[in-house]
Amino acid sequence: MLIIFCSTKARRRMEANSSSPTPARTMSAAIGPGPAGDPRWRERALNILLPFIAVIAFLVLWSAGVRVFEIPDYLLPTPEDVIRRVARDWYVLARNASYTMQSVLSGFAAAVLVGVPLAFAVVLSRSVERVTMPFLVMSQTIPKVAIAPILVVWLGFGILPKIAIVFLIAFFPIVVSTVVGLKSVESDMVDLVRSMGARTLKIMLRVRGPTALPQMFAGFKIAICLSVVGAVVGEFVGSDKGLGYLLLTATGTLDGTLVWSALFILIAIGIVLFAIVSKLERLAIPWHVSIRAEETAVYQS
Repeated sequence: MLIIFCSTKARRRMEANSSSPTPARTMSAAIGPGPAGDPRWRERALNILLPFIAVIAFLVLWSAGVRVFEIPDYLLPTPEDVIRRVARDWYVLARNASYTMQSVLSGFAAAVLVGVPLAFAVVLSRSVERVTMPFLVMSQTIPKVAIAPILVVWLGFGILPKIAIVFLIAFFPIVVSTVVGLKSVESDMVDLVRSMGARTLKIMLRVRGPTALPQMFAGFKIAICLSVVGAVVGEFVGSDKGLGYLLLTATGTLDGTLVWSALFILIAIGIVLFAIVSKLERLAIPWHVSIRAEETAVYQS
């Protein structure tokens, strides 16, 4: 009995000591978790620092390679020369980039506005799928460089041929990814909603549509990158402005620094547009497993 009493008394004393506020606990409670201990803050810092370090390392290797192998400027200039050229001719580059952006955004918007409703129609009707899918595949097998001069003849020398080429390139991945997303809904869910009295259109808008959002955004991210390529292809064939036209004229005059300056601007445009679509995806489908998996990985790291 004495042993049991002593052990019980010691255990109570230990519990009292553990529950009493120590100076360290009081200090940590008063200060709160700092940003360095926040996994989300650490993940944001890594998302910024790691790409920055990788880009700096790539530029250093590029510059060293050009100097060691004595590569001429018209073949491959150093990053310093490209940066100086961008700073010197920023107005010309910005003016041509704005023209290219008009083609990219207009063609991409048209592809979304036409492609998503068409995908819904394809899923709703087998007849629509049988009629449209051969034309969709045919539109992708035709080389855009070959069809671009025809579009210039049909639509003129302005911005419309560039928008048409961007539309043709971005249209296909949007339609295909949306169709796959709409068809990937589990049949049990559709049967359950139909048993509750929902009609086909309501099932499409309330069940299939939200479920297809991840695949739709996957198509959007592919299409926005291809839209930049389509705009440049259109400007190669028939244009007197734009980054594609600038690339063509700079290549003809062996102006290597201008070529790489335009390429850097195109890369920056593609990265920014892809990041915007990715941000919209996170806002639209925070419930999806891919988004939640990223957040879970952040807290577990």
